Amino acid sequence: MKKKIGTPFQKGVSGNPGGRPKGLAARAREHADKAIEVLVAGMEDADPRVKIAAAKEILDRGYGKPLTMTADVTNKLEEFDDESLDAAISALRTAIGTADEAGEGETAPTAH
Repeated sequence: MKKKIGTPFQKGVSGNPGGRPKGLAARAREHADKAIEVLVAGMEDADPRVKIAAAKEILDRGYGKPLTMTADVTNKLEEFDDESLDAAISALRTAIGTADEAGEGETAPTAH
């Protein structure tokens, strides 16, 4: 019998026969209140790493994990010349404010 490409398992046979134990999610939810209390207590820990980890876990559960966005900029800078890069940097500095506005230095031309 020849196997079909893209069909790694026989029809009707599980690829994960053990699978997740039945009722595990329900059991975990039974302890959710206590788990949240432990996380809240962790936010009072003296170790800042524990505080941050506990706060992150609470926020992830309350608001969902933040979306991760990435951009592929491989070789994209080679498409720009020095003049257009300097203009873009200048526009960004104007938009967000810079140390120049606070009198903390001068802006030097960008060296590429």
